[in-house]
Amino acid sequence: MKREFSFRLNGRQVSVSAPPAHTLLEVLREKLDVTGPKEDCGKGECGACTVLMNGKPVLSCLVLTLQANRNETN
Repeated sequence: MKREFSFRLNGRQVSVSAPPAHTLLEVLREKLDVTGPKEDCGKGECGACTVLMNGKPVLSCLVLTLQANRNETN
């Protein structure tokens, strides 16, 4: 079941429809065409998927879209 999520991405408000279990990395790359963060290990060990959320680095392959809802991501 998809759900509507919204957050600030690089200073602009975005909304996306995705299953709550999708990772932030999946949504960024597949729904929003943000290709900077990469999936490499998928375990949060390599850091290739690192993004800033509320000014702090997070591993987007481990963060659920639900957790990013109403936050600021860069």
